[in-house]
Amino acid sequence: MGIKSLVILGVLFSNLCYADLLTPEMVLREAYKSNPALAAVKATADAEKELISSEYSLSSPRLGFMRETDMSFMQMEDGPMKSWTISQEFLFPTKYFSRGSIQEAKAKRSLHELRYKKLQIRAESLSTYFKYYSAKRIQSLLFAQKETLREIARIAEIRRAAGSAPQQDEMKAHVEQTKIENEILLQEQELLEAQFALNALLDRSADAELEISQTEFTVAKDAKLSEEFNSVNFESSYLLKGDKALVEEAGLQKSLAKMNYLPDFMLSYQQTFGGNHPSSGRAIGIEMTIPLWFLSKEKSEVASAVSQEVAAKRRLDSQKRTLDATIHTLKSKVKTLSKLLEIYETALIPQATSTLNSSRSAYGAGRVGFQELLDAERTLYSTRIEYYENFSKYIEALTGLEREAGISVSNLPFIGEEV
Repeated sequence: MGIKSLVILGVLFSNLCYADLLTPEMVLREAYKSNPALAAVKATADAEKELISSEYSLSSPRLGFMRETDMSFMQMEDGPMKSWTISQEFLFPTKYFSRGSIQEAKAKRSLHELRYKKLQIRAESLSTYFKYYSAKRIQSLLFAQKETLREIARIAEIRRAAGSAPQQDEMKAHVEQTKIENEILLQEQELLEAQFALNALLDRSADAELEISQTEFTVAKDAKLSEEFNSVNFESSYLLKGDKALVEEAGLQKSLAKMNYLPDFMLSYQQTFGGNHPSSGRAIGIEMTIPLWFLSKEKSEVASAVSQEVAAKRRLDSQKRTLDATIHTLKSKVKTLSKLLEIYETALIPQATSTLNSSRSAYGAGRVGFQELLDAERTLYSTRIEYYENFSKYIEALTGLEREAGISVSNLPFIGEEV
């Protein structure tokens, strides 16, 4: 085998591998790795974390230099007197602890925002992936329905030629085929929209080709609910944890504002040098702040911090009520869709398939009319199409529930939620 043949086989093999790799797990990994919105939130969380040590630290010292210019003639003969000064500001000790604790609360809140963003990207990626999957399956069903109608039209044509069926049967079959062509066209648009959305989440060009796994996904195998589903509530939500961190931060800000009544200090050391400096040209100084304007400055800062804490607590209460309603709504929707999909799988689709097969044989034998055959055909394909539409809605509701609750309640991929 020549080198050129090996290269061609290598390219074909890589393409096949790529096609097999675009599974839900692969979509999640790629989205976490390349999504720019997630990268922005992570950078913000990293920045807040890096600031913690600086808030516990002293401010930078100050170094000064002075040269005396207003001197007498005798002093000028000895040369100008010069001095250098170094000073350091010291806040009241408890303020360093409060400032560091405030930054730790900010970093904690940013971390919760990052984790919620990851679950948001997960929900969008998985729901879009399965929306694309369902759109592909529905497109295949429409093509299959087109072929079925072609067979029905052929049966009607044979029966018309034999004089056992009117020409209207054949005409109705052709009308149904035209309708299916329209539905295929509309479904192509649905497929493109899902493709564009999924590519955007993966940071690819909108029209990049997508090759998804050909595996048939089912609720029992790929999206089965876990034992945690029935007991899930809002306490584990990263949105709620973020608001709790905000309340903690506001409380610490209030404590720090009250500490502004306490004095800060400035320690300095001065050393003279030059031809005219005195022999004992050293000086040590200490300064202390006085809250002289406490009626207007410190008092207003404390009042503002108290209001900020009240606002944070009210926001937390509002978030609890909103999350409680949202999670209960999503749980109810997931349970309903899960039961509905089970009915489709175990009853509706098998029954509709059996009805179509029976109607096709009966029509060929002249025991039922053409309209009954068309109704059976429409029922089967509409039922199967509805199944995939509801499957897509089920995934969207389930991933939305896991996003809001902050935990996994199914066997859907849940990689990368920790940072």
